[in-house]
Amino acid sequence: MAYSLNVTHADGGPKARGFERILGITIADIDYLEGAILTGILLVPVGAVRATRWGAHCVMMIPVRGRGAKQDRIVNLRTVWEIADTNAPPRLVNTYLKALNWGHHGYHRQADDW
Repeated sequence: MAYSLNVTHADGGPKARGFERILGITIADIDYLEGAILTGILLVPVGAVRATRWGAHCVMMIPVRGRGAKQDRIVNLRTVWEIADTNAPPRLVNTYLKALNWGHHGYHRQADDW
């Protein structure tokens, strides 16, 4: 998950800038974000399941409150969990803010729900 908050990471940089711009969450807030995710998975249902070559991918939409000046914002964070086989625990493989599609030039609206 740290790459999603690392502005210098090749893939995570656009996500990190989005987290900061939209929710005021930076790499310094990683413990806060982790706590929000771990609390959220206990409260929200699995929204979608997709079979992949790596196992099942389960999507959970977790509401996350912003930090600092953006603490009045609550945005759904899409989390994707991989279950490689029946004996494997779920593993967080992706996170991004709902309705935002992260690209190398910032973000734009996402058309589909996956």
